[in-house]
Amino acid sequence: MTNEFPVVVTGAAGLVGGLVVDGLKDRYDLRPTDLHDGDLRDRAFVDDLLTGAGAVVHLAANADPDTTWEHLRGPNADAVANVLDAAARTPTVSRVVLASSLHAMGGHLDAGRTGIGPRERSERIGTDLPPYPCCAYGATKVFAEQLGRVYSDTHGLSVRCLRLGGVAERPMAASWLGGWLSFDDVVRLVEAALTADAVRYGVYHGISANTGSMWSWASARDELGYQPRDDSAGHAHAVIDDLSGADDGARLAHLT
Repeated sequence: MTNEFPVVVTGAAGLVGGLVVDGLKDRYDLRPTDLHDGDLRDRAFVDDLLTGAGAVVHLAANADPDTTWEHLRGPNADAVANVLDAAARTPTVSRVVLASSLHAMGGHLDAGRTGIGPRERSERIGTDLPPYPCCAYGATKVFAEQLGRVYSDTHGLSVRCLRLGGVAERPMAASWLGGWLSFDDVVRLVEAALTADAVRYGVYHGISANTGSMWSWASARDELGYQPRDDSAGHAHAVIDDLSGADDGARLAHLT
């Protein structure tokens, strides 16, 4: 990918959006936008936003894992559909980076812990496993991933879905250690997804290089060239033990 065309960044006023804009602004012509600029559920607004753009980093969403479908449908389903549809109809747009979440796979943690699911706790959770959302929020992220696949298959759009872990300056508790994604690494991950050339469609787990994590980020390394530099192990001595006997992000409410 070249820097010939602007890169639209939605959700630019959010935590991840702000990090991405600040981290990439010196190397890319960014077109950041957030709700105060317009509503992504408005097709005309999205069409105008993407005009002349070369790529989209779609980060806007309702990220509350405890909220209801009523509050998720607009930002997490309708807006995603509009962005993908507009991208497919905009001749200059070649790729879309979609923010997904580890919540799309959170059911594997619970199933593995109880011994009733397809994955034993001694094995890592990779993108080879089928989606298993743990909540309505996670289900909206699975929807976004699968709609991205449809647009990739039917329109030739390159779509890269990033299942972001818990984005924070440092892990907030023991349950963050496995799924933590540092501020610097989230920028590295998004840039890797934005610049990888040989990907038509892919889904990737987005975490830092966390020692002992149940989440595998191997496909992000192999297909996107993602190289995280931070490790939650360096903070393990300083976090609170918020879940007795639990590990590796068992409380997915902390994750993006």
